[in-house]
Amino acid sequence: MKHLLICAAALGLASPALAGSYRIVLSQPAGGKLLRGHAGVQAADEINSNVLIRLISPGNEVKDRGTVRVLVFNYGPRTFDFGPDQVKLRLADGTVLHPTPFEKFDKGRNVIERAQREAKAVNLQNSEVLASLAQESAAAGGSPSSGPTATMGSSANSGELASTTADQDLPGANLVDALDQLLVPLSVGPRQAWGGYYVFDLPKTVFDRKADQPLTVIVATGSEKHEFPATLHWK
Repeated sequence: MKHLLICAAALGLASPALAGSYRIVLSQPAGGKLLRGHAGVQAADEINSNVLIRLISPGNEVKDRGTVRVLVFNYGPRTFDFGPDQVKLRLADGTVLHPTPFEKFDKGRNVIERAQREAKAVNLQNSEVLASLAQESAAAGGSPSSGPTATMGSSANSGELASTTADQDLPGANLVDALDQLLVPLSVGPRQAWGGYYVFDLPKTVFDRKADQPLTVIVATGSEKHEFPATLHWK
């Protein structure tokens, strides 16, 4: 979750810091249960014969943008579609906190992936240079194990330096991982699970109220609608 929030800021999706912030605080769901974790993390579960829904509030700041995580498991006999269109955050006055358009995340993803391609190209160039140095050392009578340059060159000569560069070591790898966990549309068949992070925008008019506001998170699974009570809590 922290990666996702850092991702939003790093991609230029967050506005300058403002005094104070909101948190999403879940309440006991009707017919369900409320779980509390560390650092303000909460989870509300609702289950019936057709579906299990888990709504998670990370306890992070909500200023111009926030997030919740929604997971579903289909116990029923019918397939249903589940994605951002099946989740709605509605304040007591009727204001809907709309999801952040995927296009904004895709633009940031393109920047990150371009940087990763450049990093891989540099690694490949380094491999070729080190391989050349290793060959020159061997031609001059040096031993493949006679020093650090030869050791690195031996690895590069087999292509290991380029091929074993872990994706997580590349620029922005954590941010790409976070983007991959966003909630996207999918057909959920019987005995299948799906879910992800629902990122929403907070209108400035809502932020400027600087007071607790009742919030309902509505989750649709097929023909069923489930409502989770919560509070947009000012802190």
